[in-house]
Amino acid sequence: MPADIIEPFDAAVLREANAIHCALLGCDAPVDLQHQYASALRIAGLGDRVGIDIGRLIDRDVDLEAIEIALRRRNPRNPLTQRFHVVCYLAEVRPDNYDRFVNERRRFTTGSLILAGHLLRSACKHVKGRCLLRWHDIR
Repeated sequence: MPADIIEPFDAAVLREANAIHCALLGCDAPVDLQHQYASALRIAGLGDRVGIDIGRLIDRDVDLEAIEIALRRRNPRNPLTQRFHVVCYLAEVRPDNYDRFVNERRRFTTGSLILAGHLLRSACKHVKGRCLLRWHDIR
């Protein structure tokens, strides 16, 4: 995007996009993805519907993915899960993330083992998330 078209975004929202991208993909979010995230929140009206202080959790280096998993079990349409979905949708269409979202090789055995590992990881994240919800008094 040309610099004169980029709208001024709240630094906290850009930081939030980066933190969620790091939680999902393990790396910093590209600047244009952060801006697309801020625009998507504004357009969808999700900007002020959080219910929790994400900035405070980021400052404390809390595992956002674990909290999101635990909150999703309570309410699948909670604002944090919606924000994770926005970042995932934006990251999924980027060519540099193609290999993370598309598997072109047949690998049934390896795929099954990877799936089992992710299932175990998700169960651990859920337990951790429930503990973090209590620890940080998130309702």
